[in-house]
Amino acid sequence: MNPAPKITLTIASAAIFFGCWVLLIPARQVPAYLPPAVIPAQQKGPVFDAHWVSNNETNEAHSASIAITDGKPVAVWYGGTEEGHRDVAIFSSSFDGKWATPRVIADRNSTEQALGRYIRKVGNPTLYSWPDGRLGLYYVSVSIGGWAASSINYMESFDQGMQWTSPIRLVTSPFLNISTLVRTKGLPLSDGGVQLPVYHEFLGKFSETLTLSSDLTVMDKVRISRGKHSLQPAITNLDESSAIGLLRYSGDPPGRVLSVFSQDAGAHWSTPVRTELPNPDSAVSIINPGNGYLLLALNDLEDGRHRLSLAMGSADEWTIVKVLEEETATNLDHEYEFSYPSMTIGPDGFIHLVYTWNQKRIKHLRFNREWLERP
Repeated sequence: MNPAPKITLTIASAAIFFGCWVLLIPARQVPAYLPPAVIPAQQKGPVFDAHWVSNNETNEAHSASIAITDGKPVAVWYGGTEEGHRDVAIFSSSFDGKWATPRVIADRNSTEQALGRYIRKVGNPTLYSWPDGRLGLYYVSVSIGGWAASSINYMESFDQGMQWTSPIRLVTSPFLNISTLVRTKGLPLSDGGVQLPVYHEFLGKFSETLTLSSDLTVMDKVRISRGKHSLQPAITNLDESSAIGLLRYSGDPPGRVLSVFSQDAGAHWSTPVRTELPNPDSAVSIINPGNGYLLLALNDLEDGRHRLSLAMGSADEWTIVKVLEEETATNLDHEYEFSYPSMTIGPDGFIHLVYTWNQKRIKHLRFNREWLERP
């Protein structure tokens, strides 16, 4: 057969396959976001405290995520010899005045046994607290190749992270179901589902959202950005229909956080634009405390992750209000890093932040609005 007809047939087959996959996604209108909870000032004076979540259980610890379920903060992260190593596992701990001893809740062996497929490495765990009290965990796994070949797995707990179900593999793409990664927390929807930020690293770097029902059915998939330099979107809603997304930038200098907006609950997103916020190709975290301002955790540098700060602002104007960690000492044997922040806010008004501390430990900060607004 002539090569040209073969190519045409391959393209036609792929188009038919993709079209059938899209048609199988249930058609529906995108529901509204749940409105941000309005949490009043506590009037107890400024409160700030710090804790270690992990204590050198592994050579490296990275990519923490925090959520609150039934009033209890729970954190997850991955740790092992180094990123991508075969011994890397997903760890979990819960906070009740102090952090409990970390426990392994997933690794390549347990994931391999549950999915019935070879697993080379795991990483990037992300928590989500369902409105009905379940605690969901998304994490990525790779069978062949690097992170660009990742798939997303899901587990859940019904007892504040003490016990977890076996993982299942989400089907997010018709083409080999690879190159979908997760890093930041999802947004709850009015119908009980979740809008989960995801990103791709295969043949480019770009961001999307997955809309999942409460039973993990993929209801919708929406592109946030295109190209080769925007990933790990962090999104939060401004009201029931509008939202802001801030994206990690991995392109040419100058490094800046990228910003996008949606006016229809994430059905469509604006073209990403550079903000004035520096970004050294590093993840950010954003929450809406519901008091007329947004809160952003970021490495406010163009190069390096040796400073971690908090910024307060609106959708288009930001002010750095706190420097949480900074190391300017020159040490040729060590590169300081305070990165990959993850924030959440509890019903008591306290904000919880976890992050990577020098790739060795996970650190937790707890503070209230009064501390945040104190000069």
